[in-house]
Amino acid sequence: MSIYKLMKTNWKTYCLMSAIAYIEEMSKPKYKIEYKTKNDKTYKCNSFKSIRLKMKDKEFVDYLFNITKNWEKNKNIRFIGKSYEAPKLESYDGQYSFCLSPLWINYILSECGNFPNEYSYSTALKRIEYMKHYEIIDVDKNKFLFDSFFNDKKLAAGAFIISLDLECRGVQSGRISLCMSKPFKDFLQFMLNVANYYGWTTTKKLMPVSVEYSRNLGIKASDQYQFNVSIKGLQEIYKLAGPLIIRHKDKCINFHVKRSQNYVNLGGKGRFNFTRDKIFNEFKNKKDLTTTQLQFLAGVGSDVVLDHLNKLHKEGKISKIRQGKRYIWNLINFYEKKCH
Repeated sequence: MSIYKLMKTNWKTYCLMSAIAYIEEMSKPKYKIEYKTKNDKTYKCNSFKSIRLKMKDKEFVDYLFNITKNWEKNKNIRFIGKSYEAPKLESYDGQYSFCLSPLWINYILSECGNFPNEYSYSTALKRIEYMKHYEIIDVDKNKFLFDSFFNDKKLAAGAFIISLDLECRGVQSGRISLCMSKPFKDFLQFMLNVANYYGWTTTKKLMPVSVEYSRNLGIKASDQYQFNVSIKGLQEIYKLAGPLIIRHKDKCINFHVKRSQNYVNLGGKGRFNFTRDKIFNEFKNKKDLTTTQLQFLAGVGSDVVLDHLNKLHKEGKISKIRQGKRYIWNLINFYEKKCH
């Protein structure tokens, strides 16, 4: 059974995987003091940022919303804000979102105990400490349900499936790494320990990621760290707990898992010419192709595809146009060549 199906029927699994989503993707209920004036009097008020899941990937937002609503009915407790009949589409950035009540994080903490990330844990504890409209449920700070990852390989694989949907880099290329900023370094270390325990990585310690480019642009980028997931590790993780919820990402992961299992060594030159011709022939019947689409069609990784595409572009056989973060590739026909 996939981890997402298991979340529907098993409360502990739902809580553990929701805690992963909370750590990796949700806004934290940061505490601040506000001063409000009424009838010429100034009042000091405790204020918190909402716990919100906000993403461009509607599939994941819809899934977590619906499964949480089901547990709402099952427990007869309100976990999602009253104003949300469904996730809302933000008009200014095209992302989908919904907010969770402080009682939701209280239930997650009560079931899981401590978190493998001090920042997420401390902000959550602070929020429930100031709950006014709900009865606070006790949290055992000595409890650590995440230790179950070392006893249950399926649960551990599920945590990585959630991370592949939310936080992992290299999903399109098949070079998977879990990368997060400094406040989450302890969580990364925990996940690395799990990966090492099951032999899902060849990385022995966290590696720093350069953020100089962002800082040179004036972006206040926090220090970042990462570790890699091996292709053999990815195969086992996907077999144990897949598929992913986000269909495009799942297609990429499924492709790279199968490609690594069916790899055939054609030899240097033979492989190069065979792949190059296969890529070039795709342009004869198709247009506006992306690197990711071509990797599916050619059956090779995106890095190999990109190498061939750049060489074909230099030879004047195909064109490329920048579209956001990606390139769109097309065959240069006879008339275009004549114009150039």
